[in-house]
This record gives sequence, structure tokens and C-alpha cells, in this order.
Amino acid sequence: MTQKQPSLIDQAHALRAALRPLVARQMEMVRHVHAALRPLIEHAEQHPEVWEQWRRERDAEAELGSCHCLCGFHRGQVDVVCAGHAAPGVTVRFDSPSVGPTDVRMCHPCASAALERGEKAHA
Repeated sequence: MTQKQPSLIDQAHALRAALRPLVARQMEMVRHVHAALRPLIEHAEQHPEVWEQWRRERDAEAELGSCHCLCGFHRGQVDVVCAGHAAPGVTVRFDSPSVGPTDVRMCHPCASAALERGEKAHA
């Protein structure tokens, strides 16, 4: 006696039944995200100048580029504090195990610390 193979329709129904709890959980997550975003949206609608200033600051950071320095290398140097923003044209060459020699954008304090360690800076 051979077993009857489920039809394509039966398989689609089984898939839909299996996905139903997943979709329900995702929709619950979307509702939570929406509830968390709602105050921000309302604030943006009531104070567009604040959000415009924030957008300009983010655009300026993107244009300049964030500091990608490897701060962990100079944590022991108490006088060095990462500025968090790359200085225009300041890079230090690191020999990355994954990509080989690469120029890393740096802030001035981190570039100075890297130079003290003997890395090659490029301006």
C-alpha cells in the first residue's frame, strides 16, 4: 500500500499554519517599535528645528567621517582621549590581518598616539 503524497495545496496550508505564529510575533514586535517611535515622531512634528539641527550634525559627521581608530591600542596612555571624529586627511597605516595594509581614518589625539607607537601617519 502506497502512502498518498500531500498535495501542493496541503503543503501550502501547512506552511501557512507554520508561519502564522512567526508572523504574529513579528507583528507584536512592530507594534512595540511603533509605540517606542511614536514619542519621537510627535517630538519631530512639534519641534522640526531640533530635528533639522540633528540632521545637519549627522550630515556633517558623515561628510567628515567618523574616527575609525583602534583606541584599544593606546588605552594605557592616560593623556590620550579619542575625539571620536576623524580629522580631515589624517590616517595611519595598519597592517590588517584580513585585508593587508590599510589606511585608517583617525582623530588627532589617536593619530598622535599611533605615531608614538611607531605607526606611519599619512596626511
